Amino acid sequence: MIFCERKTPRRLIEDIEPFASPMLGKTARRPFNRFKPEITPWWLVPGPKLPFYKYGKVYSCFSEDDPEKILCGFYLEKGLAAEIVAVYNSKKGRSLIMTNAWQWRKKFLTGCVDGSFQEAICRAVESGVPMELHISGGYVDDPALFDPYSEVKKKDHFVWDVQADGKTLKYRRAKRDAMVLKVLNKLKTTADLGEIMSSLHEDHFMWLNVFVAAAFNRAGDAQPEDAQVWSGEAIWEQFLSNFAPWIK
Repeated sequence: MIFCERKTPRRLIEDIEPFASPMLGKTARRPFNRFKPEITPWWLVPGPKLPFYKYGKVYSCFSEDDPEKILCGFYLEKGLAAEIVAVYNSKKGRSLIMTNAWQWRKKFLTGCVDGSFQEAICRAVESGVPMELHISGGYVDDPALFDPYSEVKKKDHFVWDVQADGKTLKYRRAKRDAMVLKVLNKLKTTADLGEIMSSLHEDHFMWLNVFVAAAFNRAGDAQPEDAQVWSGEAIWEQFLSNFAPWIK
C-alpha cells in the first residue's frame, strides 16, 4: 500500500509540476471543472495553448472504484481524422481534428507498434506502485452544433489492472454504453496495444482517451505510521518520467 502526500488531484499536480517542468519545458495546470477546483480532475499540460487535446500530458483524478485513492499518470487523446474535416467545419469542430502536431500521430501510435511504449510501462511497474490502464471513447458531434434536445452521445470505458510483469493486463470492468469499442475485448497483454490502437486509428470518427495510471492511497489520519509515502518528486522520478517521451 503506497500513499501520496496530498489529498486532492489539484494539490498532487501542484507538487509534481516543479519536478516535471525541467524535463518538459513550459507547463500549465488545467482543471476539468474550474468551478470545483478541489474535487475536479486536473491535467499538467506541456504547453500553454488551448485546447490541449494534442498533447500527451499528466492527469490526476479520484478513483471511481475507491474514493480514498487518487490516480495519477499519463493521459492522451486520439482525435478525429483529417479526412472528415468537412463534417466538423466550425472552429470548435476543427479543434477535434488531428494534425501532425498531435502526440497520438507524432509518437504514441508508433510507440505502441514498435514496443517502446510497452517498455515504458514495464519500467514504470518496477516502481512497485499499483498500475491500471483506462481506455474510453466513442463518437462525438461538432461542439458548435449542440442541441439541448438531442440524445447525448454515449461512450465506452474499459479498465485493466497492469500485472507485476508489466505485460499482462487483468480485466477489471467495462462500461459499454456505446458498444463501439468491442475490439478492446481482445486486449490481454500490452503487446496487443500495437494492433488494437492501429485498428482504432483507422476509425476516422472515433475519439479515444488513454490513461496509464498509478493508484495511490490518499494521505490522512488512517495512514499507518510505517506507510510508504511518495512525494511529488518521487511520483515524477519513479513513475511519470518513464512516459516523458510522450508528454509533449
